Amino acid sequence: MEKWEADVHAELERGVRRRAGLVIGVLRDGSTSVRGRSADGAVLDGRSMFEIGSITKTFTSLLLADGVVRGEWSLATPVRDLLPAGTSVPSSAGVEITLEHLATHTSGLPNAPIPIVAGSVQMLRGRDPYAGLTADGLLRALGGAKLKRTPGTGSVHYSNLGVGVLGHALAHAVGRTYADLVEERICRPLGLADTRVDGQLSVVQRSRMVAGHRGRGKPAAAWPLDGMPAAGALRSTADDLLRYLSAQLAPDRTELADAIRLTHVLRDDPKLMVGLGWMRLDKPHRLWWHNGGTGGYRSYAGFRPERRDAVVVLSNQSRSVDLLGLRVLRSLD
Repeated sequence: MEKWEADVHAELERGVRRRAGLVIGVLRDGSTSVRGRSADGAVLDGRSMFEIGSITKTFTSLLLADGVVRGEWSLATPVRDLLPAGTSVPSSAGVEITLEHLATHTSGLPNAPIPIVAGSVQMLRGRDPYAGLTADGLLRALGGAKLKRTPGTGSVHYSNLGVGVLGHALAHAVGRTYADLVEERICRPLGLADTRVDGQLSVVQRSRMVAGHRGRGKPAAAWPLDGMPAAGALRSTADDLLRYLSAQLAPDRTELADAIRLTHVLRDDPKLMVGLGWMRLDKPHRLWWHNGGTGGYRSYAGFRPERRDAVVVLSNQSRSVDLLGLRVLRSLD
């Protein structure tokens, strides 16, 4: 066993002591390695399915980039142009919210389409705070939102509402559901067999879903996110996500090369360390990453183009795995 493999094993054993379950996937030197287990000793593996939360946003941004490559819209297209006629969209100082603003969290929209206090109470009780949100409700929330700044100005202000609207707009523009778009334009070309929204899961896939927890012994409700799937509705596996990250590292080997490269273009403003969907760190090595969290799950995905490596961490408990993911990446140096 190489040192990095021993380090990953140690991170797994240390991490699962504080979580209901954990899976760690590594892509290094062109090969993948996945290991995992639950706190009670049950084996979890690369086909175990988890809610991946906001890692979904990188899929949404890839749909955006793919549409740009196809000539269906541009990054500068106002989102109003792709939404149902009559949809109310806030603006500021005469500046419209564009598709790029939504994908880079620079639209000025608030974080959530529901009152944050009410949502937090629901989460503490193990419930889905978005359970009653419909697509129409999402658009009503958009129309009633007050922008925190003029679109395209200031720093990144993370917005689930914004990315939820982005996915709704892209799907409406091409007359497909968000779930069908992800399957047709991303999963099928990249060979992702287990990346789906809740309503698409087969009986076999449901049997591989790992139950989510708020804490050890405290179950959490699933989050289908039917009203804003683009913000965090996907379920996936370590095997699928490593294949997805492999495409990020070697886009020219895929059918989505131009679109993938477009999602890795850093914004001109040095304060905005974001591409389309992906966040970026530059020290000690350039790292593109995103995390995710729902009521009973946490996830992390990161890849380093210069190092040609990537890491996926999936947990079925609402305790962050971000630092664990970063430690695993450093162990690969």
